[in-house]
Order: sequence, then C-alpha cells, then structure tokens
Amino acid sequence: MFNYINPTFPLFGLNISWYAVCILIGVIIAVILGLKEGRRLGVSSDSIYIGLAIILPSAIIGARLWYVIFNASDFNSFAEIIGFRNGEFIGLAGLAIQGGVLVTCIIAPIYCKVRKIPMYRILDLIAPGLFVGQICGRWGNFFNRELYGPSVEAEWFQNVLKIFGDQMYINGAYRHPVFLYEGLLNLVCLVFMLVIRRKNKKYLNSGDMIGIYLTWYGCVRIFTESLRLKSGVAEPLMAGPIPVSILLSIIFIIVGISFLVLKRVLGGKKIKGKVIFPTEIKYADLLAEIENNRFDTILFDLDGTLLNSQEWITRSFEHTFQKFRPDLEITEEEYVSFFGPTLYQTFSKYSDNEEEINEMIAYYREYNVAGYDENVKLFPTVKETIKILHRKGYKLGIVSSKKKDLVEHTIELFGLTDYIDLIIGQGDFEKPKPDPESILMAINKLESKNTLYVGDTLSDMKAAKAANAKACGVLYSASIEDLLDEKPDYVIKNMSQLTEICGE
Repeated sequence: MFNYINPTFPLFGLNISWYAVCILIGVIIAVILGLKEGRRLGVSSDSIYIGLAIILPSAIIGARLWYVIFNASDFNSFAEIIGFRNGEFIGLAGLAIQGGVLVTCIIAPIYCKVRKIPMYRILDLIAPGLFVGQICGRWGNFFNRELYGPSVEAEWFQNVLKIFGDQMYINGAYRHPVFLYEGLLNLVCLVFMLVIRRKNKKYLNSGDMIGIYLTWYGCVRIFTESLRLKSGVAEPLMAGPIPVSILLSIIFIIVGISFLVLKRVLGGKKIKGKVIFPTEIKYADLLAEIENNRFDTILFDLDGTLLNSQEWITRSFEHTFQKFRPDLEITEEEYVSFFGPTLYQTFSKYSDNEEEINEMIAYYREYNVAGYDENVKLFPTVKETIKILHRKGYKLGIVSSKKKDLVEHTIELFGLTDYIDLIIGQGDFEKPKPDPESILMAINKLESKNTLYVGDTLSDMKAAKAANAKACGVLYSASIEDLLDEKPDYVIKNMSQLTEICGE
C-alpha cells in the first residue's frame, strides 16, 4: 500500500515527469518491436530510425495541440503551451493521443512517399507501436491522477482499488481506473496483432494493422470517454450534442473499416488515372517474397555507378583521338557509348590495326592515370551506403571493365578498402560485359546465393540478368534510356536507396 505519488521526481537537479518516463519506455519497446518485424518486412533499421525522428516529434506536437484545444482555458500564453511557466520549463504535462494518431496518419504516408518505402509495410509497423505507446502512456495518466471515471460504489471494488493507494482516491471518492481499462483493452488488441502476424498470416493482408488499430481504438475510446465524462470533468469541445473526442473515435472506426474494405476492393485499380490503394498482397506472401529476394551479396560497377568519372573519361578519350584521329568528329552520343565496353572494344571501332589499337590504349591510360586522382570523385552517399551495407553483413564486390590495379587504387583512394570483399577487373576475365563471365566469377568466389548487381549501362543490366542476378540501374546514368529499355529489377536515384531495397 502506498499513499499519493508525486507526478515528478528529482534527477540531477531536474524534475522528471513520470509521464515522460512512461512515454519513453513505450517508445523504446515500440522501436524494438518495430526493428524486429522490420527485418522480416524488408524495412531497414535506418528507415525506422529516420521515420521515428520525424514522426514521433510530429505526433507529440499533434497530441499537445489537441490537448491544448480541449483545455484552452488552462493556458494563458504560447510559452505555457510549449511547457514554460513563470520562466521555467515544467514539461508538456498534457498530451491527447487522438491528436497524435491524426498527425501520425498524415505524416507517415508522406514519409513513405518521399523515402520510396511501401506504405503498407510502415503502417504495419506503426500500428502495434501506437498501442505500445498508449499502453505505457496510460500509466503516465496514473501518476498524474488523470483519466478516471465516476466514483465506485461497490465496497469490494473500493478494496481492490486500494492496491493503487491514494492514486485513484480523487475528489473524495475512489474512481474507476479508466486509464487501466483502456490500457488492458489495447493490450488485448496488441497481443492479437502480434499473434496473427506470426500464426495466422493467411488471413492478414499487408497494411491491415492500421485498419485494425483505428477500428479497435475507436471502439475502446468511445467506452473510456463515456466513463471519463461521468467523472464530473467537463467536455470543452462539442460537435452539437456529441463530444468531439467521441465523434473523432467514431471517425476512427469508420476510417479503419473503410480502409480494410476499400483496399481489398480497389487495391491496384486506378481512379482518375491514379492508384489510390496499392495492390493487395497477403502478409504471408509478402514475407515469403521478401525472404526469397533477400540478398546476401551486392556487386557494383565502378565508373558511372560508384565513381563520378564521366567527364574525366571523356576528356581522356578526346585527348587520345586528338593524337590518333585529329580530323574525326565524335558525337556526344558516341562518347556516352564508350562507357561500359573495354578500351580495346572502343578503339577497335576506329582502327583495324592491332598495333595502333594498343598504342591508343596505352596513350589513353597514361593521360588518364596522370590526372586521375584530381579529376574523379564518388557519387553522393556512395561511401556512407557502402559502410552501412558492410556493417549489416552484406558481401560487397566490384566488377568493372577497368584494369584491376586501377580499381584497387580507386578503392584505396576513397577509403573503401576495408569494406569491399572482392574486386574483379580487366585481366581476371576473358569476356567483358554484357557477357556474364565477370559477374559469375564474383558470385562463385563470394559463394553468393542471391546477388544484386548495380550498374549504369545497358551492358551491366544484360550481364546481371544473364548471371541470374537481380539488376539495379542508377538513374543518374549517362545512358539512362538504354538502361531502362532493359527493364532492370530496381532503379535508384541515389545510392542510399539501396538500403531500402536490401532491408537488413
């Protein structure tokens, strides 16, 4: 038995709110659950952390503003709204979860669209996390002596409530612990979610979790709000005869059920030329597809993919042709076609003399190598992405038509040596891309079971497919139209998007 609990406690000279501690515990548990399920759904931990950094503060702001609207008379200034009183920060003692849910349902789809993440997968991670946050947050209401109902008349129930000490003895009477009712009811649905996505996946479609959440939470909130309104606490916002909190709960139920139905009926169909609901897929089928497509190895082309060397390569060709073919006019399209093939393949188009071809190659290389370090650079996010992929356990290799020693020099130049497991360059293979020999050689040496090859040319895409590897084209390619004609399995605008494709 204990008496009244102070809603704050001192720590390192600060007054810490128990409510904040409960919310923090909820966030930590929700993130752990999200990371675990995210691995199965192919959502990278980076996407979860970045999403958390964006969505959580937005949801807190939404929850705070919703609370302020409901309790406007308690605030006299903007400073008090953001947690300051008499010049001292006292914290955000007052959050209305419905506002946080509203903001989350708005921000999450926007985040998915910007980051090019399948929306249903993120919503399937968010829904259980919302329940976890609410369950833990309701214990914050306990410490604050909030969210209670009418007085309890039955003596046996009063005796039960005494296990909470004086926390439920409010305004001269023991009160129904509405915070506990809501927490337990939400726990029931949370357990249901965790079980069904593991045991009965055949009845569950991707994206269903948020529909289930909105429907269940709306029902629970109508019940708990009805009890809370009988406690004597005034309802400051009304929509005619209906309290806004209950009206919003009804809207949650309607939206949740409509979402579950409409995405099954309209999934993948176009309305006025736009797909409103992504194509339906069974949760079990999605997990199986992700598992089958989970890569263990990622191979990269070098020039034009990792290395921004197009301008320097073009200048090196121009320098060579000025000596050997000064009267020849070479178009920009021709220069673009030089990327991918070996130097021998390129120069043999302009000479039938074997000796001259070798002279052209030697002359090109001498000039190219002399100014190489000063004139090439990595594309944005390349180094960061390779470090992330290495840290997550992927086997990484480079398969290039460039001489192997120059590839090795490039990797060392940009500090990537410790992250690349294998380099295949000219001299290691006989048949250059689009023949799959070089990629197959890398796959065999790395003992890869499922490989993704990232390149910037048509030859790269053809070689990858011929090697039974998945092909990923970069959209900053100099020959993007030819590349897209080959229909790569994936395309990326920025190297960092690889983390989304690969998941964990």
